[in-house]
Amino acid sequence: MQKSKSKKHIFFLPLMFIGMGLGFLLENWYAHAFVACMFIGMGVGFFLDSFFVVEEKKIRAKKIYKSSSITLTFLGIAFILAGIAYLFKPSLLEMIGDYLIALGFIVVGVYILTKGIESLKK
Repeated sequence: MQKSKSKKHIFFLPLMFIGMGLGFLLENWYAHAFVACMFIGMGVGFFLDSFFVVEEKKIRAKKIYKSSSITLTFLGIAFILAGIAYLFKPSLLEMIGDYLIALGFIVVGVYILTKGIESLKK
C-alpha cells in the first residue's frame, strides 16, 4: 500500500506576518504602510503557493494547470496590486475597497470550490 504524499502550501501565512511586521516598522514613515505591506505579503504568499508546494520535506515547483492554482495566482496578483495601490493612493483603495473585499470573497469561494472538485476527481 502506498502512502499518500502530504502536500503543503507554506508561503501565505509567514509572508502575511512578515508583511505586517514590515508595515508596522514603516508605519512611522508612511501612515498606510501596515495594511499595504500586509496585502503585499499576502499576495506574494498566495502567488508563491500557486507555484510551489512542499512535499516530503522538499520544495518543488508545481505545474499551474489546475484551476485552484490559477485562482491562487489571480488572488495573489490582486492582493499585491491592492497593497501597492494602498501605498501610493490610499483614497483609491477606500473608494473601491468594498468591491475588492467582495471580489476577494468570490475568488476564495471559487478556490475552495475548485479544490473540492479536484479532490473528487482523485
